Parts: sequence; structure tokens; C-alpha cells
Amino acid sequence: MFKKLFAAVGVGGATVDTVLDNASVYPGSTLNGYVLIRGGSVDQAIEYVDLVLMTEAEQKVGDSEVRVAQTIAKFRVANGFVATAGVERRLPFSLTLPLETPVNNAYALATPGYGYAPNVKAAVWIHTDLAIASAIDAKDRDFLDVQPLAQMQRLIAAMGNLGFAHVSSDVEIGTARIGQVASSIGCYQEFEFRPKQHGFSRIQEVEITCISRADGVYVLIEADRRFSRDSYSSMHMDPQWPNVDWEGRLRMMLS
Repeated sequence: MFKKLFAAVGVGGATVDTVLDNASVYPGSTLNGYVLIRGGSVDQAIEYVDLVLMTEAEQKVGDSEVRVAQTIAKFRVANGFVATAGVERRLPFSLTLPLETPVNNAYALATPGYGYAPNVKAAVWIHTDLAIASAIDAKDRDFLDVQPLAQMQRLIAAMGNLGFAHVSSDVEIGTARIGQVASSIGCYQEFEFRPKQHGFSRIQEVEITCISRADGVYVLIEADRRFSRDSYSSMHMDPQWPNVDWEGRLRMMLS
């Protein structure tokens, strides 16, 4: 009797641990692993096991910004079963990450030859939710190292060749729109560039937003100009993107 009462408040209850085959991934890649359920001191009914892909994003609240946990996607690993006392159970999974998953490997996002990695605020993790009937749920959190797509790295290199370094990146709550394409995960990532050389520059800052789709990467470019209004332009990096002069394309947009 007492064991059941303790298990209901999380003492001696079932525990959960998610084991990833590889925590280094790309947007759109497959994440494999298994969820390990360890039975507690008593049998417990499990309602479901979910894996929730989450990121940390900035949300505007009045005149300030706060950082919040944002759900990107949710995956059901198992429905109802009984976690038998003292027994381990493995639940294998294989899931595809959304193409819009924020990227966060600062070294892979660095401007080539610049010497400094950008300040990346884009934590991404898998939150495991073990829903236990009539008891406190068991949870687990596993962070992911999300590498940028090759198109993103090409843009960063092109901006570097034009004299702009990638200095920071964060995730914003909301929807980004590039022509007829809109972000779909409730948030979007911005990449901020500034002139490498100190001193006067007509462009103080450039912000780039990428929306990845099966047919390529859609790019929104916002240039913050001195003594002038901000300018906006967009482009599409289709499957032929390796053959395009992106320095020339960006130079035209920023001129």
C-alpha cells in the first residue's frame, strides 16, 4: 500500500532515460535511439511515451523579451502498457527532424577565416514524457548538436567574402514569411551579420532568415542601413545552388 502511495508522488516509481544513437544531427535527418523504462517498486500503468522536440526561443512581452521553451514537434513512441516493477523495457524509435529545426553548432556556423564563433542562442533538445496514470510523470531531457545545412554554410561564407561576419543567431517566436512560403513550427531562426572592419559602413547589420523546404532553402535578407530605411530582399537556393555565384547575388541585394 505504502509503495503505491510513494510511487504516485514519484518516489520509487518508474523512471525514463532516452538513449540517442547520435546526438549530432542535421535538419531533416533521422534521429535514432531508444527509450529505456525502468519499472519502480510497484507495477504502474503507462498512458503513453512521447518524445517532444523543443528549442529555446525569444518571445516579446510588452517592451521586453523573455526566453521560453517552444515545442517544434511531438512524436508518439508508445501507447498504454504496464511498467512492471523492477523490469526494464526498451522502446526503439526512428524519427525525422523537421527541416526547420534550428541549427546551433557555433563552430560550423562561424565565418571562415574570421577567428570568432558566433553567439548562438538556439538550444534544441528532446524532452521525453512518460505519462503515468494517477502519478507524477517521469521526464528526461537530451540536448542535440544540430549542424547547419550546406546551403546555410555557403551563405555564411559568401557574406564573409563580402566583408560581413556572422556574429550571433537566435530563435524568435512567430512566423517568418518569404514570398508564398511561411515557417511552420511556431518560431524561426535569425542569423545576424555585421561588418568585419570597425569604422563607417553604409550597412550596420544584416539579418538572414532561412526556411528549408524539400525544394531548397528560401532566404529572407534584411539590411539595416545608416541614414536610410531597412531594405528587404529574398531568394531561393534551389537544387542547382552549388553552381550559383552567391557573392554576386548578395552584392546586388545589398548594394
